[in-house]
Amino acid sequence: MKDVLSVSSYDPSSRIQEGNRFLLGNGHLGYRGTIEEEGAESMTGYNLVGVYDRFQDKWRESINLPNPLSLKTFVDGKEEDATSVAPSAHKASLHQSQEIFARLSSFPHYLISSQRFLSFCQDNLLACKISVCVTREGDFSFQYGLDLDIYDINGPHFKEKKVTRYEDFLLFEGVTNEGKHLYEAVAYESSLPKESQGESRFESKARMEKGEVFELTVYSLVFEGEEDFAEEILAVKKAGFERLKEDHLNIFSPLYEHAKVRLHGDEEGEAEGNYSIYMLLILGDANRPRSIAARGVSGQTYKGAVFWDSEIFLLPFFCLQRPEVARNLVKYRILTLEGAKAKAKEYGYEGAFFAWESQEDGRDACSKWNVTDWRTGKPIRTYFNEKQIHISADVAYAYENYEKLTGDQSLLSEGGDELLAEIAKFFLSYATYRDGQYHLDDVIGPDEYHERVNDNAFTNYMAAHALRFVIKKLSPLGKYKDLVDRISSFLEAFYLPQPNEDGVIEQFEGYFQKEDATVDEVRSRLQDPKQYWGGKDGPATPTKVIKQADVVAMLALLEGEFPLSVKKANYDYYFPKTEHGSSLSSSMYSLLASRIGEKEYAYSMYRKSSSVDLYGPQKLFAGGIYIGGSHPASEGGAYLSLLYGWGGFSIEEEGFRLSPALPEEVRGMELSILFRKKRYRIRIEKEDNNGGYSTEIKEEKA
Repeated sequence: MKDVLSVSSYDPSSRIQEGNRFLLGNGHLGYRGTIEEEGAESMTGYNLVGVYDRFQDKWRESINLPNPLSLKTFVDGKEEDATSVAPSAHKASLHQSQEIFARLSSFPHYLISSQRFLSFCQDNLLACKISVCVTREGDFSFQYGLDLDIYDINGPHFKEKKVTRYEDFLLFEGVTNEGKHLYEAVAYESSLPKESQGESRFESKARMEKGEVFELTVYSLVFEGEEDFAEEILAVKKAGFERLKEDHLNIFSPLYEHAKVRLHGDEEGEAEGNYSIYMLLILGDANRPRSIAARGVSGQTYKGAVFWDSEIFLLPFFCLQRPEVARNLVKYRILTLEGAKAKAKEYGYEGAFFAWESQEDGRDACSKWNVTDWRTGKPIRTYFNEKQIHISADVAYAYENYEKLTGDQSLLSEGGDELLAEIAKFFLSYATYRDGQYHLDDVIGPDEYHERVNDNAFTNYMAAHALRFVIKKLSPLGKYKDLVDRISSFLEAFYLPQPNEDGVIEQFEGYFQKEDATVDEVRSRLQDPKQYWGGKDGPATPTKVIKQADVVAMLALLEGEFPLSVKKANYDYYFPKTEHGSSLSSSMYSLLASRIGEKEYAYSMYRKSSSVDLYGPQKLFAGGIYIGGSHPASEGGAYLSLLYGWGGFSIEEEGFRLSPALPEEVRGMELSILFRKKRYRIRIEKEDNNGGYSTEIKEEKA
């Protein structure tokens, strides 16, 4: 695969998954990897990140825009393209080092090729160049323009659609159900004369000889408010496709080259790692204080909302590759603090209780009814939004991580102090006092199969870590003295579950008393493939089987707080009990496996994490609801597995150090990081078969 991902045939049954695999993005926009003749039936998606709308009583979600690349080809009056005639040859390619999607397809009477990119130079620009070479004489007609049939999961989201024709472009104005005005200006440059065909489309037709070529170039500009559309369209048309592409490549290609990894002796693992890195690079918005949705720029799954994924799995990559994006991830939480405070107040607490599924103002988009009863089809009450309180600790953890990796301390004076103070107030108000200690009762940890448990180890340890960080940051600020004193007293009496005689930390109170069933045994108890494993009546609930890394995730994230013996004991105990029902799970196991010397599992869990969007089949639907899309947290976790796991990267007061633990399949590893404003080239090689390594850390020009 190297840096080009390709398919060499057209398979209608795989179009949805390929839409995910061949994704383009620039943090602001996402365009799924569909071809020009496909429409809503193939889930063609032109996603505007961070802008949301609700239709009637359906889930509020991000916006898809009209597809500007729609093209239909007719030969002698009959439609001839992939939606009507199977191509005799087809190749679609994603050029990762360029963020360019290209296709070449052969039909009975013509060849069509195209390439497109979402600009990293001008992040509201989608540009596409299409060429059709006819292979026999005939009457050809090309119909193209804006496709107003927009694919939505919970739409439609435009209560009004208006297309205005100007001399040089079309202007779409859409008014959402919530009253937002969004604009899309599109210019079509055709090598043949074009005629209007309805409000939003054109037709170019001609009698063509064998070997003649029809060329179409499309420039789409997206606006979130009224601007000088004509001036911007004229500017991109004047620049032309090749110049715009060059400007884009001058920004994106160096980002990719600096971020990519080289794994000596393991081409497949390297290819998967670099695909993960590509998928991460297309997510970050360097220009707006927005975060990253759980499905990235791939569409509306999970409402286009932001989860804890951004703080735990994504932020380290951006700190070390694009710190300006990482800053925006933290800034997003500062700017949505009022929403977190409102949520805490709604449930009777003080401080900031961050949304489990956060949208633009910090309101919680998470429903109380997230799964369906397989017998009745009725929704089942879940408590993800109300009881997964670790999200507030995760935000503090990310803040601390950002400062450690970038060296940037400026956010404290931009609202960071209030953010940390409100997080502390939340945990102080949530805790209950019994038996002389403070406890966090009635919570859900990362293992969502066991709801409303007491003293979840992940939650308690992450909260304690967050509170210690709050003390460190707020102690020098006199106005927080009373709060700092309260936190200090709280921590002295805060319950943290300790390892038992075998070194194992109980995941939550009463977990050890549950049935010691295997994952396969629980799976055999499913009465229907769609049956939910957890909740009140799920088959995993009375057992020790868990959805994903929980205690193991805590040990991986709080690496310096536990001895090796405890890490190993818990890894061995929880691994066979984990179903890995979430794409977030395998990277945490890979990370901890590297640290305890389980190199085989460090490798296999990395491969599982890095390949999640490459190889099928994926679970695309649940009870008729589309849950597909890209998996940024899994790809971010794969990067953590490489650098923090195999590379043994850890932060020290004055810098960083490496403690390599390369798996058997890998002879050496090379990558670059940007650490505290300095770029370093890291090279690790095995010296022998006895565990020796040579490491080279070379400072490069940033």
